[in-house]
Amino acid sequence: MTYDLIIPQPMPADGMRRLTPREAMQRAPALMRRWLSPRIALPLMLLVALCLPLAACGDDRMGIEVVGYNHTDHDIGDFAVNGGGGSYLGKHEGGGGFTCCISLPAKYQPGMTVQVSWSGLEVGTPQTRTVVVPPFGPHDTGMFAVHFLRNGQVKVFVTMLGPLHPDYPLKGDEAKM
Repeated sequence: MTYDLIIPQPMPADGMRRLTPREAMQRAPALMRRWLSPRIALPLMLLVALCLPLAACGDDRMGIEVVGYNHTDHDIGDFAVNGGGGSYLGKHEGGGGFTCCISLPAKYQPGMTVQVSWSGLEVGTPQTRTVVVPPFGPHDTGMFAVHFLRNGQVKVFVTMLGPLHPDYPLKGDEAKM
């Protein structure tokens, strides 16, 4: 007859004794029976089955950096897109800094708009405009450019290009700083 000599481990400082590999293997079937019992396993499987369809309900979104361009004769103290992003823009300046981030649908949705708000000492009372986002593709998603134009309009673009690129969406007199 063979006897296994088991020397007990000293009690750790946290008061929880660690199981030896042999003890863990001996207790595993009881733990599995407990977790795989119908009383626990069936509600757990039902919960997982109900949550899977809900995971597909959310639309894919992307975080994108915001950059501003001020084409006006007035300083813009700060600006925001949908409540986030933006900073100070001196008159006839922009593109020097990016602010993180705003959230947009990863795929363009027709009729998509954003709320652009801005203020500053020269601007007077804070202003807000709802601006239509022009179509963009997955290859365009580099930055969210906000242009404050001399005629009072605000134009936005999702683009990878800078304003000096020949394919940049803002062209002609509007593009002049």
